Amino acid sequence: MGFWPVVKKVIKDSDIVVLLLDVRMPEFFKNREVERLANRNNKKMMTVFTKIDLVTTGFLASVKKTFPDALFVSGTKNIGISKLKTALLIEAKRKKIDEPFVGVVGYPNVGKSSVINALAKRAKAKTGRMAGVTRGIQWIKAGSLKILDSPGVVPVEDSAIKLGMMGAKNPEKLRDPERVVYALFRMLREHTLKGLADSYKIDLDEDEDEDEILEKIARKRGYLKKGGEIEIHRTAMTILRDWQKGKIRV
Repeated sequence: MGFWPVVKKVIKDSDIVVLLLDVRMPEFFKNREVERLANRNNKKMMTVFTKIDLVTTGFLASVKKTFPDALFVSGTKNIGISKLKTALLIEAKRKKIDEPFVGVVGYPNVGKSSVINALAKRAKAKTGRMAGVTRGIQWIKAGSLKILDSPGVVPVEDSAIKLGMMGAKNPEKLRDPERVVYALFRMLREHTLKGLADSYKIDLDEDEDEDEILEKIARKRGYLKKGGEIEIHRTAMTILRDWQKGKIRV
């Protein structure tokens, strides 16, 4: 089932819709069509940014300023979960629903299962670090809430570079992981390269180009061919895996 059929089914079957987005990439925020679908079905949609434990307080503050109505959580660290649950219960009370069905939608690797498990206070939804680990559609009980955990699927119109940066496509399935890594470097440079430098224990100037950054990481990791030439593909794959696993902070 493609992206929009899944979204439409979740919205149709839910009383409240939760759209999860990775806080590290707020520029990829797109909810207009999902919001239109929710409004068309007379359903409340809540925008929730995940993985806030992977960004600095300054970065988080800037995103909150841009999206003042959104909620911010970390499922793995149990941050903001109580606030999210309270918001869901308040909306249910407003709609006079004792046991609301809550539909959760989002890209693969956005942290759906971790957030749902935190809401349910138990490890019920399968979690993992590879994109698309959730399979099928399942209802999970979380107190008076009934949460619909949908599989992470992506619109076919999204580019491979965008999907790779979002962790919605496994690095092994990318045709050109080097291009994705360079795009990731450019995005990080718009904010700061400090998190990248700290992750690989290297010194980086904010104006260093993509080739220089990749080479420094490769040499630090010892990813070299005979003669000292760097292994570009191996380095790119490592960086993408680290990004998807949350090892690189923003």
